[in-house]
Amino acid sequence: MLIGLDFDNTLACYNDVFSSEAKIKGLVRKEWVGNKQELKLLLERQEDGQNIWQRLQGQVYGPSMQKATLFPGVARFLLRCKLEGHTIFIISHKTKYGHFDKTKTLLRAAAIKWMDSQGFFKDNLYGIKRKNIFFANTQGEKVLKIKSFNLDFFVDDLEEIFLHYDFPEIKKILFSESSSIYSDIKLFNNWADIERASIGEIENNQMKHLVASIYSESICGVKKLKGRGNSRVYKLSINKKNSILLKDYPDLSVDSRPRMQTEVNAFKLVENLGRTPKVLAFDKPQNIALFEWIEGESLYKIEDHHINQALNFIESLQSLQGKDYYVEASEACLSAKQLMRQISLRFDRLIKTTNKDLKEFLVFTFEPLLKKVWEDSEKNWPSNNLEKELPKLMQVFSPSDFGFHNAILKDNGDLVFMDFEYFGRDDPVKLMADFIWHPGMKLNNLQKIDWVKGTIGIFGDDPGLVKRFKSAWPLYGLRWSLIVLNEFLEDGWHKRTYADDNLRHLYKNKLANQLIKAKDICKQIQVAKMECPYMNDYD
Repeated sequence: MLIGLDFDNTLACYNDVFSSEAKIKGLVRKEWVGNKQELKLLLERQEDGQNIWQRLQGQVYGPSMQKATLFPGVARFLLRCKLEGHTIFIISHKTKYGHFDKTKTLLRAAAIKWMDSQGFFKDNLYGIKRKNIFFANTQGEKVLKIKSFNLDFFVDDLEEIFLHYDFPEIKKILFSESSSIYSDIKLFNNWADIERASIGEIENNQMKHLVASIYSESICGVKKLKGRGNSRVYKLSINKKNSILLKDYPDLSVDSRPRMQTEVNAFKLVENLGRTPKVLAFDKPQNIALFEWIEGESLYKIEDHHINQALNFIESLQSLQGKDYYVEASEACLSAKQLMRQISLRFDRLIKTTNKDLKEFLVFTFEPLLKKVWEDSEKNWPSNNLEKELPKLMQVFSPSDFGFHNAILKDNGDLVFMDFEYFGRDDPVKLMADFIWHPGMKLNNLQKIDWVKGTIGIFGDDPGLVKRFKSAWPLYGLRWSLIVLNEFLEDGWHKRTYADDNLRHLYKNKLANQLIKAKDICKQIQVAKMECPYMNDYD
């Protein structure tokens, strides 16, 4: 195929650059957060706003061009195009100089330099031909250039390009967060979906070619495994005896949390503890990582010694506290109000859905129970931690999504713990409660009691631990009852189907099962009457 791509705000992402340059120039407050479009609307409302915006554009596309990044998913798309023999043309509306740019930076030269730094022209990477890069002075000139190549499709972030009277009758793909009323324009807000819609799902045998760009050993076989969480997972065979694990993380445009980088950093931090796989290689643009293959099986029958292994790992993890690692865990809960805000945000998103059964559960079961639980928890929670965050000295290292659902049982009986995508510092109470409440865990009451006693022993230096846990236990349960309902949200379901395509055909049954899980959690809290049943020895 002959594929045409726009450049600015389609391949090159300037969101952070616009924000940082606007702050440097004092155009917005330092704490301002927003994307390029939001910034444009904000500045254009000011006096002489159009000129202010144009001057900022001149700075970003000129002297600050090298601060731009590839949009998530672009690297994978370009690598696959090269692998499959598609020809890429980059056609951009870009003038010679930027508006009001006193430095007289050549915008086109800056763009080429940036492409060069990103590996666009390297034969062992994207292999795009320099002769296939074109810049136009006007939109009309750009459209005529597109028309001249008889392309199969074109990707652009501006709908007006496709609406130009001279635009050819080819497939139109709009990369945008907005909407379109035109049926012949396909709209996507991330490159993973653009990739699937234009060149199809990636096949297993293609994965080894992508891996070859970051790993020197030859891959002789690829097997896709059942998705773990929201990532695609592959077993790559090096030879008959040796294998490695490939994780293909969700598109960062869909989920902005840097899961790959977090997991790689976490595994490197804990490597010497001997309970996690080793990192072999990773690639940020492709959002993939390679890990040591752990031979073993999932843990189906949990025994007491498995609880002990989990406790021993958590205890050894805290021995690393002196290490230079200050990143908070994903969705860390460092105060009572922060926990309640997270619950409220999840509730607000779910209540907007149109599913009748879900709304009925949220309005008549969840909301009244949350009100009752919060009234009781707020009264008993340590007052110095209701709104104020837990001091850093009391925060602990947490794998966050920790449990036997993310563990491999080796032949010798040892457990290896996987999936540290959400790793970071957190309140130990969250680690304690999540282990008990996680729907993927099948613990009996005695095992839950052993876990609570063991973690209190590990984190016993924290004077407010027991009181916080008692107050937080039902709130974390309610939080989990909302987490299991993520599939009712469009982006939540997108993440799940990215990890396992077969789920697309099981949507209705999946939703019904998740709602049953949420109701069961609420029932457990109601039956317990606010009292944690695993802390009878702690008054």
